[in-house]
Amino acid sequence: MRKKSRGFAAMAAVVCMAMMVGCGSGGSAATTAAAAPAASAAADKPAETAAAPAAAGGTRYISIATSSSGGAFSIIGTAMADIINKNMPEMSANIEITGGSSENILLCENKNVELAMSASDVLALALEGKGSFEGKQVSKDSLKGIMGGHLTTLQVYTLKEGNIKTYADLKGRKIAVGPSGSVAGDAMKAIMDAYGFEINKDWHPEYLSHGDGAEALTDGNVDAVCIMSTLPASPVATAAASKELRLLDLDQEQYDIIIKNCPYYIPASIPANVYNGQDEGVERSFGSASIMITNDSLSEDEVYGIVKALFENNDALVAAYPQCDEWSVENATRGLDGLLEMHPGTIRYLKEVGAMK
Repeated sequence: MRKKSRGFAAMAAVVCMAMMVGCGSGGSAATTAAAAPAASAAADKPAETAAAPAAAGGTRYISIATSSSGGAFSIIGTAMADIINKNMPEMSANIEITGGSSENILLCENKNVELAMSASDVLALALEGKGSFEGKQVSKDSLKGIMGGHLTTLQVYTLKEGNIKTYADLKGRKIAVGPSGSVAGDAMKAIMDAYGFEINKDWHPEYLSHGDGAEALTDGNVDAVCIMSTLPASPVATAAASKELRLLDLDQEQYDIIIKNCPYYIPASIPANVYNGQDEGVERSFGSASIMITNDSLSEDEVYGIVKALFENNDALVAAYPQCDEWSVENATRGLDGLLEMHPGTIRYLKEVGAMK
């Protein structure tokens, strides 16, 4: 379920707009505040009306689909909305609180939001109609790439004092995999499939927010937690502050199977001592790139203005989330190459700064 924070000023602005032009936009608000109920209702309208542009000379309201509250995408998205609002006075951006990558892609495809944050591996699954997108394949023609960002790493952790030492020990266990539709769920299924463990039979996913998953582990309500995040991940660090953790390392055979079957995953490793009590590193893990995508609701000029503001105010992103130093011109197409065409507005900016021929 998507949630929006409310702001009286935003509410008044949207109600006024609705009275003047008689149609909704994909969302509204300023800075970290999100749209009023009128915009929320517009977001639930059919695709052809959900992302209607503002009237001539009016404010252009846009929504950014992010993640659960406190997740990396919600933090980064909030900072991005703030940058857009400060640098594009004709535009008002807000964030959508969502279940994460999978939901964001569908919201973007259906034009319920103008911008969506996702992970490159989830986008690959969506375009192939695999994993959580089985039976609901997303058309490659319905989306365009905006920019690529930081890398995330799969981390599966359990209590060091317990008897789970390898992935093979997870048979029959309860594993927190993030909210339904999150990137961690698909990643965990790929791992357990490689070990020959069938979901809901040989292991049982628990769809909890990453913070709740960490708490469930320390309280003994789940046996392990899976998260795809930067290093260190805040929920993991919080859990490690109360109890020592063990990060699991993939066996070579299963690792090879996963990389072969899922070429969109990026090989990764985790050094020792990232977390309290974690005295052993992880040699074999994998990750993906964080990305931002859009549909055809934004014009070339609008996207040009958005990427220009974000790239040229990267320091504000880094202040909100240190790994945002990777949301740079140099990594503009990271995670998007071979999956989606870049939006003409992004291409225009990258050519202008000499980052694309």
